[in-house]
Amino acid sequence: MASTTGGDDDDESITVAFGCDYAKSSNARCHGKYCDNEITKGTLRLSRSIPNPFIPQSSTREKQLMPVYYHVQCFINYLRSGNENKKRVQNVEEDLQGFDELKKKDQDRLKKLFGYEKQIEGKLSETSTTANTTYLEHDEEKKYWQISIDNKTTKTKYGLLGEADSNAIILYKDFSSQSEAQKYVDKKTQEKLKHGYTVNKQASVRTNDQTPVSTTRKRKQLSIPAKTTPIKRTKRQEATSTKKSISTRKQPTRSASKKIK
Repeated sequence: MASTTGGDDDDESITVAFGCDYAKSSNARCHGKYCDNEITKGTLRLSRSIPNPFIPQSSTREKQLMPVYYHVQCFINYLRSGNENKKRVQNVEEDLQGFDELKKKDQDRLKKLFGYEKQIEGKLSETSTTANTTYLEHDEEKKYWQISIDNKTTKTKYGLLGEADSNAIILYKDFSSQSEAQKYVDKKTQEKLKHGYTVNKQASVRTNDQTPVSTTRKRKQLSIPAKTTPIKRTKRQEATSTKKSISTRKQPTRSASKKIK
């Protein structure tokens, strides 16, 4: 199936299930955002099942769904971008329908690929102790943008200030070397600064001993001091307080009283 205009993220919120098999012909085309090439007969392919708009809702569940196919790497790229809360593969053996029917070498290949994806997710997570993160805000547009780097991999994340992190858009990218990854970080950061973003000094760069960026951002939003209401006192309470203050005053000593006379 050819990819739709605008890429594969248009229908990401309606993914029902994931699958894997071998292409039965060369008719299906990759649904990858920048691909749209045919998937050669007999090659391993991955798929997403989405509702079929041409089948009535009264049909069986299987008929209501249709698969959209990907080359293996194009499927990985699909998972690496888009809404942070969209459905993703968590366990390759349980989440990929048809996994048990694959050849052993292809099972091992998928386990290795998805295992690596879980690793970089952990290394570039909000609680990572190894990633360096640059965090920017646009005060007028109420947006934030951040980019994290760990070795040769980067993670870009952006969204609206005050919204839940699950609504943010993310993008993971791999580079040939750490220096190339750092060049990408510097370039993107400079572009944002030219477009009105400013560095949040409290969370501009996160190192091993600093507070995670997301926590700092939340603290900033909650830093408005609460108003205090003065306690009203009755006339009786004020009179009692006055008497106590008079009675507790230090009386002059005997020698001092003589001098006064």
